[in-house]
Amino acid sequence: MVALAVALTFLAVFSGVLAVAPLGEHGRRSPIRRILSRFAPPGERKTTYRLIRDNTMSALPVVHRWLTSAPFAARLAKYLEQADISQRVGVVFAMVFLLALLGGYVLWQLTASWLLLVLGMGSCGSLPWLYVRRLRRIRLGRYAEQFPDALDMVSQCLKAGQSLIQGIQAVAREMPEPARTEFRRTYEEIRLGRSLRDALQSHAARVENMEFNLLATAVLIQREVGGNLSELLDNASRTIRERFKLLSQVRALTGQNRLAARILGAFPFVLGGAIYLLRPDLIMVLFTEEIGRTLLALALLLEGIGVYVMKRITTIKV
Repeated sequence: MVALAVALTFLAVFSGVLAVAPLGEHGRRSPIRRILSRFAPPGERKTTYRLIRDNTMSALPVVHRWLTSAPFAARLAKYLEQADISQRVGVVFAMVFLLALLGGYVLWQLTASWLLLVLGMGSCGSLPWLYVRRLRRIRLGRYAEQFPDALDMVSQCLKAGQSLIQGIQAVAREMPEPARTEFRRTYEEIRLGRSLRDALQSHAARVENMEFNLLATAVLIQREVGGNLSELLDNASRTIRERFKLLSQVRALTGQNRLAARILGAFPFVLGGAIYLLRPDLIMVLFTEEIGRTLLALALLLEGIGVYVMKRITTIKV
């Protein structure tokens, strides 16, 4: 009995070690080697790059072939890459499908209305898409804020006698995310033999930044006709900073209107929830009666139009 317990304990510990050991390289290195690697110069540190990208839409071959031929799948894949989300398109599409079924089922059980069923499926099914778009907007906005600092770093490298490629490498090594990832990918593409023009065009397609498009065009023209590239980068950085300063002033002036738009957009739902908590029989008329369902659908439609109009009014492009 004791021998069986010892054997089971050994097997459990051995299985745990096998499960934990592949999790990372640091667990297999001695403390001395880990300390030496931390104090090693930046150029001698080993960094792992993912050079081969997995463009598979889904793990299922049938779904992958269908998504490859679908026009929206390529756009969703690009949005996932820009948002730095590692999920495949098939996983996101499955989430959209399941949430649409769940929202439609709940509204059908409450109202038995085909119109609200369609509205519920569309609203719940769009949640993953809206989440991806929000992360994409936040990440691209953070990149736009970091771009002037990246230009200054490249300009300083050029003034120190280094090349443009070394300046891009410095940005990839020193800047925070997401500028680090984007410039590191551009540097790796150039190092692996891709031309500077193609690497800059790929970078511009990923970030969709107007300032970077102008910069890439200016850099390519400068390489053909000559000129002072560091001065060009300094002027571009200064112009971009002035633009962000003006944009901040515009956002400060329109902050009250944007807050009012959000309050007005959320007020009907808050009021409906309060009425449901206080007098459920009053609010359930909108779900049980035919005229109530019609009025509810019309109210949701007008609510969406009003939110869209207020957002367009308060959005000022600089």
